[in-house]
Amino acid sequence: MGYAGTVNPFGKGDATVSYTIRNTGNAVLTAQQRVSLSGPFGWLWVEAGRIAPPPALLPGESWKVTVPVHGVAPGVSLAATATLTPLLTDASGSTSALKPVRATTHGWAVPWVLLLMVVVLVTVAAGAFVLVRRGRVRRKLHEDARVRDAVEQALREQSTQGS
Repeated sequence: MGYAGTVNPFGKGDATVSYTIRNTGNAVLTAQQRVSLSGPFGWLWVEAGRIAPPPALLPGESWKVTVPVHGVAPGVSLAATATLTPLLTDASGSTSALKPVRATTHGWAVPWVLLLMVVVLVTVAAGAFVLVRRGRVRRKLHEDARVRDAVEQALREQSTQGS
């Protein structure tokens, strides 16, 4: 599974889900396919559009499938689920569905621009906090020095008046 985000920090991107269909049975099969993606806890669920059916696979054959999924929200961790319903066509031409097969994999969809914005915001907030704190400390030291000088001045004046 691959993910391509957008420059918009709150925008949705595109994902690509790839998998291989293998006919491990002893009859010719085709399949109906469904692919969906979801974020943590099943949130941000999105389903791929219509997927073309694979060709009829002879026993032992395989077919690689790549499905684009549009409008995927970057939920950091995504689960991609592919569900295939094998279809068996008998000699009379009637098609019957077999038990669906489901496979799930996980991938990353990190909203890098949003993450960068958060890091910059936290850095600016921490820098502002440090600067404000330093300013308070400097003002307090300056005020303490001013009071100390005023007290020394007053004591000198008092000692010169008393002599």
